[in-house]
Amino acid sequence: MILTVRSEILRRRSPFLLLAGKTRFGSNQKRMRVSPCALYCSLVTAGWLVLLYGLAPPQVGSSEGLELSDTLFQPVLAQADLRPDDVHFDPDLFEYFFNSDYATPFFRMCMRKPLQLPYYAERLRNGLVTAVARPALAVELGGNLLGAGTRRTLLSDPLESLRQQSQQPNALEQAILTVYREANTPVPQQVRQQLAGLKQVPLVVQQQAAFLIYTAIQARRWRDTALKEVDNLNELFRLMTLPVADAERELEGNRPEGGNLVLERSLKHVDLQRLLAGGHDCLLAAQQVMEAFQKLDDATRETLREPFEFTVDTPWGRVRLCGGGNDTHPRLPYLLIIDTGGNDVYYGGGATLSMANAVSYLIDLEGNDQYGADAQSLKTPIPEQPNRAKASDMAFGGAALGYAVLLDMAGDDLYRTASAGLGAARFGVGALIDLQGNDLYDGYAFTQGAGFAGVGLLIDRGGQDSYQCFQSGQGYGGVRGAGFLIDVVGNDQYIAHDQPLDFPSPQTKERNTSLAQGCGMGRRADYSDGHSFAGGIGVLLDVQGDDLYRCGVFGQGAGYWGGMGWLIDLQGNDTHEGAWYVQGAAAHFAIGCLEDRLGNDRYLTAFNMAMGAGHDFSIGYLYEGEGDDQYDAPSLALGGGNANGIGIFVDLKGDDQYRIRANSANLGRVNPFGKGTLRERALCLGLFLDASGTDSYPPTADFAGNARNWIIWGIRNERPQESQLGLGSDR
Repeated sequence: MILTVRSEILRRRSPFLLLAGKTRFGSNQKRMRVSPCALYCSLVTAGWLVLLYGLAPPQVGSSEGLELSDTLFQPVLAQADLRPDDVHFDPDLFEYFFNSDYATPFFRMCMRKPLQLPYYAERLRNGLVTAVARPALAVELGGNLLGAGTRRTLLSDPLESLRQQSQQPNALEQAILTVYREANTPVPQQVRQQLAGLKQVPLVVQQQAAFLIYTAIQARRWRDTALKEVDNLNELFRLMTLPVADAERELEGNRPEGGNLVLERSLKHVDLQRLLAGGHDCLLAAQQVMEAFQKLDDATRETLREPFEFTVDTPWGRVRLCGGGNDTHPRLPYLLIIDTGGNDVYYGGGATLSMANAVSYLIDLEGNDQYGADAQSLKTPIPEQPNRAKASDMAFGGAALGYAVLLDMAGDDLYRTASAGLGAARFGVGALIDLQGNDLYDGYAFTQGAGFAGVGLLIDRGGQDSYQCFQSGQGYGGVRGAGFLIDVVGNDQYIAHDQPLDFPSPQTKERNTSLAQGCGMGRRADYSDGHSFAGGIGVLLDVQGDDLYRCGVFGQGAGYWGGMGWLIDLQGNDTHEGAWYVQGAAAHFAIGCLEDRLGNDRYLTAFNMAMGAGHDFSIGYLYEGEGDDQYDAPSLALGGGNANGIGIFVDLKGDDQYRIRANSANLGRVNPFGKGTLRERALCLGLFLDASGTDSYPPTADFAGNARNWIIWGIRNERPQESQLGLGSDR
């Protein structure tokens, strides 16, 4: 069956190239060269047949996680009379200590079966890969993971009637007039005169614009219904768009009043299902518009390269349709921008800038474009911008209490903003979708796939891309939030800056707290007002390429306080570098998982808690599939458990090199904790498994080696599942 699948893929390569390396629309077309082996691995492991042919995901390796649990782990666990089903925290003890709201169903499911995290990762990545061609499915998936799921397209297309409406004569004019009616605002005479200028706009652009505006009208109704029980919406919007430093001060938890109370009540009363329903429809509409432009014949595409210009203001933001030139779009609230060609500069668009500006679309069909706050900031990398921490508002695929979508279909683009955005949402849905080109994403905080009480999404289908931020980005999930960054093809760089020190970490003042590259983060309040909230889910998925990952503290598959962070890399020779709580690490009732499938990879961590390390009722898991890998590890790493944590390390294949700079709680060991308290009977486990290959171990770890098993007890109680111990095996 595998050979059949492979030959079918190789016979039909062009659809993949359409998705990853070029678009049908655009004069700047490029082909990405992908080796047949790499293509095959990417397609089979990630379920790409869904994208190419509309088929169900392949079942190759679908029982993988179960095999890891039942087959590989049984012998090593048997050393301590443990079974795979014994590896979990006592649920009563967990709830006694955790005591937090908003823990997600997916989090609880994974907590019950830690050894099966690779199985859950497979389900997760299949869903995200499907969303590359159908981005609305990312909102559906995010909702399901958060316990707020809807299946809007299960029985029919919820936008069918709106699409038919947009095909009627004068549809765009009627859509704009409908916005005025919905806003209870009289239509100015100037606007009626401006509508006469629609005649110069190509019909296909008019139709797609009308469709997006009708969708925005419907989505806004979803938004208003979802927020109708939330008090003081204007104050909530202000809090969600504050600069980082101001937000930290106003949301501080040691005061019994203020912004923190507004946020707490808003989280409780928002109808997240309805809120995500509107965001789903906005992305579904953008997806259908994208497909409509891709299907145009050559003659029609050429007409879109001719100059045209139409601009009209509405109560919900400006509508601008243009093409045929290198345009500059000033910073304004926009309801819709469609720009059909040219190397353009955007200072605004695709972001919600007020409660009235609840929906914002930006569609750019081709050109090497620049997105930034102003001309000077476009020239200056974010780390060199002196006022970066003072940036407010949302930008470029950034949504607050609403929906924002940026779709760029071709070109080598620069996205640079210190405002929250680039596929980020607070109480809403924000998305940035880039189909092709070598792109630079330069952000600051809450950026590049970040969600808080909503879903943030960044999809890049092809190119050699660079992602840079300081904090809470590149796949970040806050409370009731899901953040996804999906990159399909290319040798990419993911950087969460360690310098300058804008966010010095409590663990080490020499490094920034990153919360990036697959990180879920909750609100710990047992030391303040007592209202703790579980984090959401953050995922970074890279399908193919030789990639570099670099961060400070908390990143590369990290979780904190009920959050879940996943970094999934399917193919390539990758480098992972971090400081502390990285590479499959978690602290305080959380889950962090790093899965790297194929390639000769390198891991380096400067301090502690890495490469499969769990602390305080948390699970840290590093799963390496295949390749000759190098691990340069600190203490509490390579399957390290600390203070009733579970750390799991698995390397399935390859000749690997293990280096440890501290001979403590690594290579399948634990730091025992809690003698004389309830914790003394809570499981603490460090689990190390190298399943094959001729490997190199440090001489200081004389208990470990090729073809060896080991068990090291920390606290040995009558029942092994209530003990604290380390287990290791090399086969």
